[in-house]
Amino acid sequence: MFKHWFPRGSLRAIVAGNTISQLTGRAISSVSMIVVSFLIARQFGAVGYGDFIKITTYVGFFYLFSDYGLNAIFIQREAAHDGEHRDARLWRTLLGLRIVLGGTLAVVAAGIMFLIPSGYDQGYTGLVRLGIYLLLPAIVLQAVITTTNAYFQKMLRYDLSALAQSAGSLSMVVTAVALTFIPLVGGPILGTLSLFIGSMVTAAAALFLITPLARNIRPIVHFSRYRSLFLAATPLGFALIFNLIYFHADSVILALTRPTGEVGIYGLAYKVFELPLVIPIFFMNSVYPLWLRPTQHKQRSDRNIFTTSFVFLVLSAMVIGVMMWFSAPFVTLIRPEFAQSVMPLRVLLLGLPVFFVSALLMWFLIAKKLQSTLLLIHGIAMGMNIVANIIFVPVFGYMAAAWITISSEAFVLAMSGLVAWRRGV
Repeated sequence: MFKHWFPRGSLRAIVAGNTISQLTGRAISSVSMIVVSFLIARQFGAVGYGDFIKITTYVGFFYLFSDYGLNAIFIQREAAHDGEHRDARLWRTLLGLRIVLGGTLAVVAAGIMFLIPSGYDQGYTGLVRLGIYLLLPAIVLQAVITTTNAYFQKMLRYDLSALAQSAGSLSMVVTAVALTFIPLVGGPILGTLSLFIGSMVTAAAALFLITPLARNIRPIVHFSRYRSLFLAATPLGFALIFNLIYFHADSVILALTRPTGEVGIYGLAYKVFELPLVIPIFFMNSVYPLWLRPTQHKQRSDRNIFTTSFVFLVLSAMVIGVMMWFSAPFVTLIRPEFAQSVMPLRVLLLGLPVFFVSALLMWFLIAKKLQSTLLLIHGIAMGMNIVANIIFVPVFGYMAAAWITISSEAFVLAMSGLVAWRRGV
């Protein structure tokens, strides 16, 4: 039956295989992250877990800065060229650019932290700052990992990406478990060191696995080519940055205006909510290169891919949302105080179909080279989100943050859908 649905070499089989590979890698990664989060929350409570969320949220901002949409531009430029040596040259240029960009961002992140006021029982305490400084080198490692994924995506070999990610995830768990036997290591530092080791192993494994494909993985230093890639990616890069900011602005405002315990409560809810969001990301990672391939009856082919993807994503979101809604109370197994995480989690789950379809529309617009339109949509959404969070979160706390999150994404979905409709979808 499966051979009938997914004939060997068909587009359906290619998308399914690469999506499953990514989901397998992320499943191992997510379970590993849950184990680390469980160790921190169980041993150090909502306050300790809240400090860990502050560290990862701050450094996470700069992870996407190093992404900057460069992978999408790389895939676009290589879509009509199958020459292996050309692929490697452009990819090595991208690797060099990403290492430079990642190092620069790590320095900028450290400088910004010096300007943020230090807190004692909330905000960015001394312990949180130490954790951030320890994790900053991981920005460069993440830049390398993201660049290897560009090559795996181009070659549709996400099985190798999943293998590298799994190696890093398992290393992260082993490190976390080992550090629990050292009494002087607090929750935030335990999590920070575990994440750093995991990133280092993932980057090393990905480079090792990509070597037989690219043959030469030495970064190319060529600043004029860096400039060309960077400028081409700028509209999409800023759109992704805007998206990241309005995704995490609520956590930052919570950290600055509400008790640390609330940061931990909302942080756990958000962490659980993020688990299914990888499905549309991974699915569209596999679909995007197919949209760029030249085919006969291009418009009809693109519309068929869009329609099939839409049905799959909506049904997946509904099924997963219902399952997670009824299983939400199980977060209390971590610690009874996390019972308060159930309500914000359920609010976020109401927006799951919105997030799934929004990913489809975003990558469709990128395939149509409408990055500037995405920039405008996400820029407006970011501004509205930040203003709403500043007004409501200090008064109403994490429940306001949850409602603002899904409202912002609903706006992005509506505007993107309007543009896609005008393009004839």
